[in-house]
Amino acid sequence: TRFVTARSHVQEFIRFKYHVDDVEFRELNYEFIKDYEFYLKTVRKCSNNTTLKYICNLRKIVFRAIDKEIIIVDPFKRFKGKKTKIIKKPLTIQQLTILENRKFSTERLSTVRDIFVFQCYTGLAYIDVFNLKKSDIKTGIDGERWITTARQKTKSPINIPLLPKAMAIMEKYENHPTCLKRGSVLPVSSNQKMNEYLKEIAALCQLDCTLNTHKARR
Repeated sequence: TRFVTARSHVQEFIRFKYHVDDVEFRELNYEFIKDYEFYLKTVRKCSNNTTLKYICNLRKIVFRAIDKEIIIVDPFKRFKGKKTKIIKKPLTIQQLTILENRKFSTERLSTVRDIFVFQCYTGLAYIDVFNLKKSDIKTGIDGERWITTARQKTKSPINIPLLPKAMAIMEKYENHPTCLKRGSVLPVSSNQKMNEYLKEIAALCQLDCTLNTHKARR
């Protein structure tokens, strides 16, 4: 998906800059890369880090072209890009308490809040909560309930003790129609919907921070 998006940006840049639908690989040079960087930051209004991600995707394709000897000279040879360091803070205990105690008028927001809080007490990423099955909940050698599975992103094993508050949320949705249908632990919706509702939740709770599914993992 990210390469399709990156390709789309390159196509739009070529039309914008050169007024043609395509250019030859051999026409790529340092100026092309610098102009593309400027285009992403100004016309597309991408942040520095997002710009570098798109350029990195283009660079991978260019390296394959060099490897196949479609082009000889690396247009990225002189290109230097430096990521902006972003300090991302986790929720404070006060913010988490406000979130946990808030009463919502709709089940939709209550469910998304509960899933977010479950992430806070397990450290699971969105995709791992989405994929979490009832069969992933096992009894550990200490006699307590544990999450035993593998991370979707890295395939590395996960062994997480279920804290009381996480257990309570899990039990709350045990007989939820979505959970029964999917065999899942929680009725998790799409990441896009989750983040959309979390913005609404943050506003209702008057939290001075951005809530998204990755924030819970921190």
